[in-house]
Amino acid sequence: MTRQHPHVVIAGGGVAAVETLLALRELAGHQVEISLLSPDPEFLYRPVTVGEPFERAQARAYSLGEIVGNENGARLVWDSLQAVDADEHAIFTGAGARITYDALVIASGAIMREPLVGAVTFRGRGDVAAVRAVLDELVAATAKSVALTLPSERMWPLPIYELTLMTAAYLRERGVAAPVWLVTPEEEPLELFGPAAARAIEPMLRAQGVRLRTSSCPALVRPRTLVLAGGAELHVDRVITLPQLEGPRLSGVPHDQHGFIPVDRHGRVRGLDDVYAAGDVTAFPLKQGGLAAQQADAAAEMIAAGLGIPISPQPFSPVLRGLLLTDGAPLYLRAEPQRLPRGTSVAIDAAPLRRTAPDASAASGQALWWPPAKIAGRYLGPFLATARPDPLSSELLTDRLAVPGPRLPAAEYQDALELALILADADARWGDYEGALSALDAAEALQGALPPEYEAKRRQWRDAARAA
Repeated sequence: MTRQHPHVVIAGGGVAAVETLLALRELAGHQVEISLLSPDPEFLYRPVTVGEPFERAQARAYSLGEIVGNENGARLVWDSLQAVDADEHAIFTGAGARITYDALVIASGAIMREPLVGAVTFRGRGDVAAVRAVLDELVAATAKSVALTLPSERMWPLPIYELTLMTAAYLRERGVAAPVWLVTPEEEPLELFGPAAARAIEPMLRAQGVRLRTSSCPALVRPRTLVLAGGAELHVDRVITLPQLEGPRLSGVPHDQHGFIPVDRHGRVRGLDDVYAAGDVTAFPLKQGGLAAQQADAAAEMIAAGLGIPISPQPFSPVLRGLLLTDGAPLYLRAEPQRLPRGTSVAIDAAPLRRTAPDASAASGQALWWPPAKIAGRYLGPFLATARPDPLSSELLTDRLAVPGPRLPAAEYQDALELALILADADARWGDYEGALSALDAAEALQGALPPEYEAKRRQWRDAARAA
C-alpha cells in the first residue's frame, strides 16, 4: 500500500494507546497516518469498574472503531503485537501479518497475575462477580470478616482504598458488623500522595469503622488467616487484593527481568530507532492511567517533532492525580512524586525523583483538575468526561488550586447529586439531550462516576443527540 505520509503504528487499546492517538492527531493533524493495533474492539473505562460490585457505578465502554473512525487518516487493526523487527521497521501480529512503520509506539499493557493464592484478585469487570460473592457471604454471615490488602508498595493504591470504603459502607447499610481490615505495606495511608492525603483518608476510614494496619505486607493466605511478611497473622475469613503486573517480554524488544520495556524520558525504547513505549508495558515502576497518558504525551511530542512540527518535546515528568471513589463524594488527590517504593529504580534518563515540599500534596472534595475524569489525560480526560467523539483543544486537561475547607456534607452532597440527575431527566424529557448530557457531566463530577442506570441513559441520550 502506497502511503502519502509517515506511518505510525500504535500497539494497544488502553489508556496509553488512545492518548497517543488523540495526541498525535492534535499535534500533527493530517501529516501522519496512524494504525491502532488492538486485540479488543472496545476501550473500557476500567478504573470505574471498582464501583460495579456495589452497584454504585458502571464503567463505560467505548468502541475503538468509533474513536479511530473519527480521526481522519487512522485505521483500526483488530490484532495483537507479537514481535518487532526494528532493523526492518516492521512488526508481526498474532495473526501472522507483517506491518511496516515509520514510528512504533508500544502501549500493549502488562500481564495481570494473582499475587495471593486463596484471595480474590480484583482486576476489573471480570472479577465483579467474585467480589459480590464475598459481600453476599458477609451479609449472610457465612463469612464473618474480610481483609483488603495491597500486595506491594510498587502498586497504584487507590483501588484497594475504594474497595475498602465501599465494602465497609455496603455492610453498614445492611446492618452487618463484620470487621473490615485494610492491610497495606505503606507507612501511612495513601503515602504516595503525601501528608494531605493521609489527613483526608484517615477520618474517612474511621467513620466507616475500617481497621487499618500499615507497614504490613501480605505473604500468604491460609484458611481464615492472612499471613504477613515476618510471620504475623491476621485472622480473617476472606481476603481481597489487587493484581501484580508482569511485562509481556516481546520478541525483538529489550526488557528488564520483569518483562518491562526500558525507555528514556521521552518514551524512546533503548537501543531501537523510531520505537517508543508508554504505559504499563514500560519499566517505570508505578502503573496508573494518568501516568500512562503522560508517558504517551511525551512519546507523541517526540514523534511530532520528528515530523517537523514546530514544538519542543517535553519529557515525562510524573504528576500523580487520583480520583478516589468513596461511599459518597469523591476525594481528589494530587502530588508530585514524594517517595517511590524502597528498593526500586526508575528506568528513565534523569536524576532521581526528588522529594517534594509538603505544599505539593493536595487532597480536596472539589476537583483538582478539569475535566474531572478518573483518568487524567491531557486529551483522553476531556473525551472521557464529555463523551464527545474527540476532545477540543480549548478543553485540554488543566489543574486547579485546592480550595481550603471541609468536604461537602453528606446531606448537601446527596442533594446536589439528586438535583443534577433530576435536571438531566427533565432536559431529556423535553428533547434537550445536550443539556441532559451536560447535567450528567456535573453529576459525574460530584460522584466520580454515574449510577448504572444513568450510565445507560447517557448512552441513549448520546445516540439521540447525534441523531438530532
